[in-house]
Amino acid sequence: MKLKFKYLLTIVTAAILMTAVTACSGSDEPAPVPAPEPAGKNEPVDRAVLLYLLADNSLGRGGFDRQNLADMIQACRDGAFGGNRLIIYHDDSKAEKPMLKEVTPLGLKILKEYDAAPLSVAPERMEEVIGDFKRIAPADRYGLILWSHATGWLINGENSANTSGTAPLWFGEDRRNYMNIPVLAGVLEGKGFDYIYFDCCHMASLESLYELRDAADIFAGSCAELPSEGMPYRTALPYLMKKDADLTGAAKATFGKYDVLTGRDRTCTMSVIDARQLERLAEATRVFYATHPTLPEDYTGQPFERPRLNGEPCYLFDYQDYIDALYFETRTSPEVRQAYAAILDVMDDCVVYQASTPSVFNTIDIDAHCGLTTFILRDPSDADIQGYRTLAWYRDVASALF
Repeated sequence: MKLKFKYLLTIVTAAILMTAVTACSGSDEPAPVPAPEPAGKNEPVDRAVLLYLLADNSLGRGGFDRQNLADMIQACRDGAFGGNRLIIYHDDSKAEKPMLKEVTPLGLKILKEYDAAPLSVAPERMEEVIGDFKRIAPADRYGLILWSHATGWLINGENSANTSGTAPLWFGEDRRNYMNIPVLAGVLEGKGFDYIYFDCCHMASLESLYELRDAADIFAGSCAELPSEGMPYRTALPYLMKKDADLTGAAKATFGKYDVLTGRDRTCTMSVIDARQLERLAEATRVFYATHPTLPEDYTGQPFERPRLNGEPCYLFDYQDYIDALYFETRTSPEVRQAYAAILDVMDDCVVYQASTPSVFNTIDIDAHCGLTTFILRDPSDADIQGYRTLAWYRDVASALF
């Protein structure tokens, strides 16, 4: 009887170990570990991080969410969490319903299953998820990672469906539905996140971050399109999971992953922005714009969007390159020189870190990269493009140009 019990115990133990190894190998997401939420109130940890992972789109169909999840589990097994917690809201293209999961060394532990409606880009769903996250994983500090598609301040062409009416800014794609950035800002303000890491494209946009300036103290994101693999979670999470999170370390880990590659694969821009300096930058820019500087007629700007098949123009340009062009055309004015110097002073405080490869997918040469993009207004009527006139950055800042 004892021999049979030992033999059975050996088989069970081996099966558990094989499951754990399988969970962290290859590019497939490990099989979730069904487990009820622990009874009673969880003890607070130093930091809890919510990853809002919207993969019911081309990224999910390509399996990039599963690759990233495998890296997260490996980071956990490596000890990167240090006793802190990573909770994931996963809207999976291969699952009928979204789930809340926790990353553990053995795999993903299911915490909650959600109804398919409302959509994951609906504000009420994000509110619900944040509430569940804070209840399940109380912590001294909270971080947020947003994972999906994004377009900075604009909606691209035909993909204009969204849950909040037609508006110009969006994050996240859920079955061709989107969340407008002002709606996102409304959800996140007052939720207590001290950082937001955008594992998505084009979110180092002044227009976008200015809308979100009260949602967190510091942001990390990209001016340009990111490779589909996104953040290298195994090497970046140790920086994000610490109580005193190091967004510059995480941004450097992401940039470093792609900067060592060659050819088309060597493509990445990353920025870390101090959100507490954005209002100072807005005021300095407004004062500069109020001098009514003019652009050289032949100025084309430093774009950070690849050309679209439908011929639609670029809307995301390097902010500092644009300011420099305005300045050098009208720099004889003492008023202009003073206003320009104030912008340079604030930029030193606002842009904590920035780096770029020489090009974007071997398509756009990067000759200037300050870490922030903006829209170039050449004429008052340009504010009507893509609803730009509705943005807080236009109302508070760019409208002073004319």
